[in-house]
Amino acid sequence: MMQTADEFHARIEKAQQAMKEFGLGAMVLEPGPAMMYLTGVRWGKSERSFLLVIPAKGEPAIVLPGFEEMRARELIQVGSDIRVWQEDESPFERVAQVLKDRNVTAGRVGMDEAARFFVFDGVRKQAPALDYVSATQVLKAAGVDLSQAAAGRGRAKQ
Repeated sequence: MMQTADEFHARIEKAQQAMKEFGLGAMVLEPGPAMMYLTGVRWGKSERSFLLVIPAKGEPAIVLPGFEEMRARELIQVGSDIRVWQEDESPFERVAQVLKDRNVTAGRVGMDEAARFFVFDGVRKQAPALDYVSATQVLKAAGVDLSQAAAGRGRAKQ
């Protein structure tokens, strides 16, 4: 069954409420079950980061490689704040700017546990004043089924 933009907005609102309850200012997600559930965007992970930033207050933002912008815009149903980065730029600078633009300059930010270390490390280096924690509790409270993500952890990376 195809979800509507309204359903995705409601899911993001539920996630934002959970962020407030768990004391997070924002969440950063890589492609996977959480991004799919909250936005409907199915995207493969690659060395070129495609990231979703959901603040506890305000509109989500998507950070993606410039050459993927046209294809991504066809898939994105929620969030009009799309920030592209070019090959000579850092996607993590874009993430840090989104956080700053949403007034997330101190406190806790939830990271998707399915996010790869270089993504976490890149964001942390660009926004070092923030305290990074697991987003798992918030994602579960928002209704995300993380069992698919956990099932994939046991396999070796290709």
